[in-house]
Amino acid sequence: MKPTAPEQEVQRLRRSVRDLVALSTLPAIWRNYDLHQIADNIAATLLSMLSADFVHVWVPGQSDEPPIEVLHSALPDGIATLDAIRGGWGEIWRDGPFPSVGMLTLADDAGSFHFASAPIGFERQAMLIAGSRQAGFPDETQRLLLAVAANEATVTLARRRAEGDERRFAALVERSSDFIAYAGMDAAPHYINPAGLKLVGLTDLDEALSLRIYDFLTPETRDRVRDELLPIVLRRGRWVGELTFQHFRTGEVLPFLVDWFRIDHPRTGKPMNLATVSRDLRAQKKSESDLRILNETLEHRVLTRTAELGETNSKLLAEIEDHARADAKLQLLQSELFHAARLSVAGQMAGALAHELNQPLTAAANSIHAARRLLHWEPPPLVDLVPTVMNDAADQILRAGQIIRRMRELSTRGETDMRNESIVTMVDEASALALIGPEAIGIDVKFLYDPAATHALANRIQIQQVLTNLMRNAVEAMAGESSRTLDVCTARVDGDTIEITVSDNGPGLSPEIREHLFEPFVSSKRNGMGLGLSICRSIVEAHGGRLFGEQRESGGAVFRFTLAALPVNGELHAA
Repeated sequence: MKPTAPEQEVQRLRRSVRDLVALSTLPAIWRNYDLHQIADNIAATLLSMLSADFVHVWVPGQSDEPPIEVLHSALPDGIATLDAIRGGWGEIWRDGPFPSVGMLTLADDAGSFHFASAPIGFERQAMLIAGSRQAGFPDETQRLLLAVAANEATVTLARRRAEGDERRFAALVERSSDFIAYAGMDAAPHYINPAGLKLVGLTDLDEALSLRIYDFLTPETRDRVRDELLPIVLRRGRWVGELTFQHFRTGEVLPFLVDWFRIDHPRTGKPMNLATVSRDLRAQKKSESDLRILNETLEHRVLTRTAELGETNSKLLAEIEDHARADAKLQLLQSELFHAARLSVAGQMAGALAHELNQPLTAAANSIHAARRLLHWEPPPLVDLVPTVMNDAADQILRAGQIIRRMRELSTRGETDMRNESIVTMVDEASALALIGPEAIGIDVKFLYDPAATHALANRIQIQQVLTNLMRNAVEAMAGESSRTLDVCTARVDGDTIEITVSDNGPGLSPEIREHLFEPFVSSKRNGMGLGLSICRSIVEAHGGRLFGEQRESGGAVFRFTLAALPVNGELHAA
């Protein structure tokens, strides 16, 4: 028997009451659900209660949560249904906020599709949508159920997020290393975080509940806090500054940076609590003290070091002056030593020089006597020969003068600067002095000049002293040899260097002499001073060159030294 209209109305009412009761029990089920599970449970429940073709739930994510989107559908193609939802509600989703309960009808090839929506959240940030092809969907009861479900989801969503914020805040406070606490308006503590209890030497919160705010402060600070600072916090709502706490176990004074603020009742606005976030300044104070001590120590060390550097600088300047005086004295001694060496060479050649001078002077004297006799003859039949005889005497005297000039230049003390000098001229003039005397007679002297090595930057007198010394040594070394050969060669080693070689075929250099060849006071001569080669090396090195001696492969000794080369035309290099 078919139910009457009143009976149908009663049955529908019973179903509505049943559905409302079922919806009211959902939050108890959701207690252990996460947000995605809650959204899924709402969609599944409403799909059955509303006899809808689909139910869609969309909740935006927060910073630490992804968005939630759930679709329960009785239609064969759920994805197409979701696309239709997004297309139909695109304008509402884009503009927001969502209406309390919205309705929309869309037509397609299969007929009309009816949508109903309800916002979730106090700020309408989420959406609950149901849809059906049934005519008249949604009716008043279905809209009521949709709104109730959205309200229950809203309360649950707000509670869950509030609980999450509360957990995060509690974890932040519990794990903070600062002193965090709040108290009632009677100055009695209600809460102190673990780090705060530890900082002041309390074991647990129970020990703090019987105290007052002033008990945490050093005695000399309490009156100021009570009479001055607390009124500022109550009047302005906040005070920030430094206060000294007291450790309850050790009595240690603890410097804190205190941020003290007032908490008001959210509805009445009246002061409800006093709270603080205070930071322990001991490490900072210690760092500041250490830095201050370090700065003072550093300043003292800088002053001490500056004084030491000043004293050291004075000593250094005095040493520089002493070294300058010593260098000047050394240069003077070196000049005197070079002069003595030249005099020594000149003394060694004095006998030979006397022989050389005797010949031109004797010839000049004979010519003058002959001219005088010619002039006294009566009658003077050969008077026309007098000029010729006198010219011969003058030539011989000039020859003697050249020999004396070379000896004077070799023995002079005065030095000249280095300048552009002809290699050939220096060798020729040095050999003229070195190869005089009877011991040089019979020596086969060979000069080999490199056309590319014509000029050098040199002190002519000093380089001639080196050449004279090397050639005299070669002459003396070959004494007693049946065949004596002296070779003097020049060569362009590279673009900047000229090498001059003096070699002989004497007995050569013994191993003992070779090891100490250029050391002063080492000589193979019986009466030698051992200064000649040492001075020669000093002269060459002062010219930027090198002097070295070695055994000649064919027998004898060879000495080489280098000078700075100049172009063939004799022009100086540009600086």
